[in-house]
Amino acid sequence: MTQLTRLQREQLREVAEPIWRNIISAARDRDYARFSRGFSNELLAKLSEEHFRQSCEDFPLLTTIEPDFEFIDSIHRENAITILWRLSSSRYAGEFLGLLTLQSGDSGMEITAVSVN
Repeated sequence: MTQLTRLQREQLREVAEPIWRNIISAARDRDYARFSRGFSNELLAKLSEEHFRQSCEDFPLLTTIEPDFEFIDSIHRENAITILWRLSSSRYAGEFLGLLTLQSGDSGMEITAVSVN
């Protein structure tokens, strides 16, 4: 069990919320450098700047997520935690699900997955 997976619910929310807030803000601004801050090498290889920019064009939801979001819960695994967020959009009606996976890596905590559905 890693230090990350030992965090209590409120501690985890306090750690993850600024990371998620940065990701949402950077996506709204289409700022790849800020968006990808903290990504693992594997995630950086999968989500290049070109792919990010194309995703912003193909899926406008990414750039219209409201800055207010709600922490739902977390799913714990041996070396990683996925945090679930309730999201809304300035363009689309309804609720959306955000997922942020954090994992302990060689250089500390890394983001290994980001998704909005």
